[in-house]
Amino acid sequence: MPNRAPKFIWKRFRTIYRVARSAYRRFNRDDGTAMAGYIAYSVFLSLFPFAIFMSALSGILIGPEDSQRIIDALFDLAPEHIAQTLEPVLKEVMGEARGGVLTFSALAALWIASNAVEAIRIAFDRAYDVMDPRGFILRRSICIGFVFIAAIAFALLGFLIILAPLAITLAREYLPFHIPFGLGIIRYVLGLLVFAIFLLMLNRWLPGRAPRIRRVLPGIIVSTILWIIGATGFSIYLAFAPSYTVTYGAFAGVIVTLLFFYITGAIVIFGAEVNAALIAFRRREKG
Repeated sequence: MPNRAPKFIWKRFRTIYRVARSAYRRFNRDDGTAMAGYIAYSVFLSLFPFAIFMSALSGILIGPEDSQRIIDALFDLAPEHIAQTLEPVLKEVMGEARGGVLTFSALAALWIASNAVEAIRIAFDRAYDVMDPRGFILRRSICIGFVFIAAIAFALLGFLIILAPLAITLAREYLPFHIPFGLGIIRYVLGLLVFAIFLLMLNRWLPGRAPRIRRVLPGIIVSTILWIIGATGFSIYLAFAPSYTVTYGAFAGVIVTLLFFYITGAIVIFGAEVNAALIAFRRREKG
């Protein structure tokens, strides 16, 4: 009986290549680079209002002191140069805004932060080739709801990151077997898990016509893997090629942060394009 494994592997490889090529073409057709820039700009403008809102919300849920510890833990997950740029400014902004929660400034921060989600929604509608039938109020309400979800998710992630070292210490002390040292990377696994779940929610609920969950999983996996590669490569580049400080001077931190958000936005859009290319590929096979 002939061995069909090489033929099967080649067929799979060819399918993956065709889907990847189609996703890349769709990315260019839908102005993916321009939309990634729009997302980066919107996220950067929304970052500080989102930090104000997140600080207020986490302060209500878990208290101001634990809220500050969570923010410190979250910055440990961020690339070093991004954290160095954002951490002192964000802490200053959040410290000054801790006074009133249910104030006009908090509502304005919530509205501004929803602009970043709106930018992703527009990019997803282009990627999935849908016209959004929902009205302005419903669309904006969904975007504001995602700001709440993101704030709660970040607070929960930070809380788990804080608890992880304590749990590992207690386990090493009281359990009869040895806890492997590599378990300390659980904080990064938690971060990637929250990132993937948030991407799933974005792909599922933001587009005007939501695809099924199993239809969006491949793009989420691709986006997560590409984001790991992109963030790692970006950090390595900044560590060994610090010439950006000479090129941009005092604006170097802002430019690096915008570039990181741009890469992230492009990866998120490309994941949606992979899903759309797979959906189209399956339709052609059936038809």
